[in-house]
Amino acid sequence: MIKSKYDLNRFKKVYPLLRTKPIYDEVTMLGTGVNAETAILDFNNSFSETYTFLEAYDQVPVIGATVEDENVNVFITSVTTTNVTIQSSSPFTGKVHLQIFEVEN
Repeated sequence: MIKSKYDLNRFKKVYPLLRTKPIYDEVTMLGTGVNAETAILDFNNSFSETYTFLEAYDQVPVIGATVEDENVNVFITSVTTTNVTIQSSSPFTGKVHLQIFEVEN
């Protein structure tokens, strides 16, 4: 992990009319060994699909889900260290892109 000092006012792009004294704090950058995975989940006229992770995770990972070219909402109904279940607002046939990231402590 890389730690360095940053001016938090400039980090957030806050430039007030009257400049205040900088607030310095440590910001932790992610290391190079981030465990991440991407996948495409196919829906075939269904409400719900389950994806089993290819990687092994010690903790429940952070997951992002995006629908490709459809007018439906998708949301995560359950997630464990081995799989995730995605549901849609209505049955559809299409693809859902998943991004899975391991949480670092």
